[in-house]
Amino acid sequence: MKQSISILMAALLLLSMMPCVQAENDTMDIYLIAGQSNAVGFSSVRSMKAIKEQMPELAAGGFAHVHYAGSSRYGGIPVASNEKAWGKANTGCGATGRYIGPELGMAQSLSQYYNAETGRHAGIIKFAHGGSSLLDISSGENATGNWVSPSYAAYLNTSYAADDITGGYYRLFLAQVKKNIQQIKEYSGHTKINLVGLYWMQGETDIYDRKKYEISFSYFAQDIRRDLAQIMLEFTGGESDCGASDMPILIGAISEGFAVYNSQTAKRVNRPFIELQKSLAETIENCYFVDNSQFLITKWNPETNKVDILGSDQYHWNQDDMIQIGKNVGDIFLKDVLKATKE
Repeated sequence: MKQSISILMAALLLLSMMPCVQAENDTMDIYLIAGQSNAVGFSSVRSMKAIKEQMPELAAGGFAHVHYAGSSRYGGIPVASNEKAWGKANTGCGATGRYIGPELGMAQSLSQYYNAETGRHAGIIKFAHGGSSLLDISSGENATGNWVSPSYAAYLNTSYAADDITGGYYRLFLAQVKKNIQQIKEYSGHTKINLVGLYWMQGETDIYDRKKYEISFSYFAQDIRRDLAQIMLEFTGGESDCGASDMPILIGAISEGFAVYNSQTAKRVNRPFIELQKSLAETIENCYFVDNSQFLITKWNPETNKVDILGSDQYHWNQDDMIQIGKNVGDIFLKDVLKATKE
């Protein structure tokens, strides 16, 4: 009898030490999100009830087979940080607990493929900072960093030291990914990683510098794949780059109605930048265009000669649009990248 009790207690102890997520297989698919405030998530939660009605998984604390970790940064100096440890993908992963970003809609879409029936698991890692630039800007929201990549800094003949403002967010993004990747085995039991792709939602800060942006993004796409490949090679002990060297990049279009201030803003400012984003997706290898332009944040009203705000404010999508955008991102990953679903 005593022996049976001892065996039972040992079994319970073993269970208590096991990771909080049981891996049905040894590989977790990883999705990355990076960019500025519409990647951070400044879409205010207007109705939590409506979200939960769309996503019954939230009643159980989130999507059991789609996980999230990362940092959504915002504010000036010093930078405030909203970092989340690994857990089920859920609400509250935006700028604060009152906001959502694209990760929520992504999780809902991805759950078609990652669920109890298939036994597959996905992880979303995000690092984003509101108002951040892909160009070498060091003022305002970029006073603590920007997204300049090493090759673009070399092209500019600019210093790229670890403590420089230039490239600060680029390096922090890599550090975030490395940190969260290293935590996966302890969190979920998965020992292998498949890097599916990156959703890049940025550009509003740089809409007036299209030529510079075109050059900078070309370097960014090249460098981020190379540098993530190095992280993955370190993670696997040199065995594999986990798909990083040719990682798909989904370029999220800005809204045609971003910060409209007169009757010509959409036509003369926003649309040309959206066309640039589309052309980048068409000309840079293994890039995809996510057409978010149709989700208007603001709109010029000719009857009142004023701007109507349709988003959470004049810069950020509303709750419903952000969820749909995230779903669209997830759908593209599943259909076009993984070839897991059909039209």
